[in-house]
Amino acid sequence: MNKKFLAALAATPLLFTSWAVAIADEHEEEKSPWVTPVDTFTCSYNDGMDADDLDKAIADWNKWLDSEGVDSYGAMVMTPYYHGPDTFELGWLGFWTSQEAMGVGIDMYLADGGKYAEGFSKVVSCDTHEHWASINVKDPGGPAPDNFVVMFSNCTRGEGVEWDGLFEKIKKAIDYQTEQGLVKGDWMMWPVFGGGGDPGWEFKWVTSFTNYTEFGKAYQHNANGGGRQKMNEIMGDALDCDAARVYNARMVRRIPESDAE
Repeated sequence: MNKKFLAALAATPLLFTSWAVAIADEHEEEKSPWVTPVDTFTCSYNDGMDADDLDKAIADWNKWLDSEGVDSYGAMVMTPYYHGPDTFELGWLGFWTSQEAMGVGIDMYLADGGKYAEGFSKVVSCDTHEHWASINVKDPGGPAPDNFVVMFSNCTRGEGVEWDGLFEKIKKAIDYQTEQGLVKGDWMMWPVFGGGGDPGWEFKWVTSFTNYTEFGKAYQHNANGGGRQKMNEIMGDALDCDAARVYNARMVRRIPESDAE
């Protein structure tokens, strides 16, 4: 790795997170993967409010974004399906085509979106707002359907495991799953802004399925089709992830395919 490049990273406060090191280590001699900026909110409905009220706020907000010609932001709403006691009533995950588009969008929202922000705040109260750097490690094979399944695990590298070694194992694991015909998408998400402190893990592993049938096929393969043994053979002790939380996800705004990375 170019020492001047590493020094430049170290001098940039925005990059004091493990994702910068991970991407730099893994892609020393090739083009780095596209890093997508992602915002998440965890929320609950205000008294007397429900999903229908949220849909009205979303419709007004979408209409405004359309009138402004915004085509660089996509979003989905998530509701828990498999979860523990420490969860949220609904989650919002939004993403931009680039970090510059993110900055432009935030400026526009803060300057002119007060009416629409108020529309959301009447319906929901959100206790977290965090920002993530995300990379796609397995293409889902097309745009997300209107409704789909998404699951999140908190993951940490094994002791002494370097990022480049982890990525090599992940590639082998993804190649194996693709050969087995598993239909899914996979992402890695590193915390950048808003979390604070040491969460006790390094990144989130995110997997999407088009429906619970595909989810079940992957689970069946892992449990009874040899997938678990093969994944243990490939990954060994390189990665430790906790039990996944599973959510029903609904797309509420799409980025035109030609604009998406």
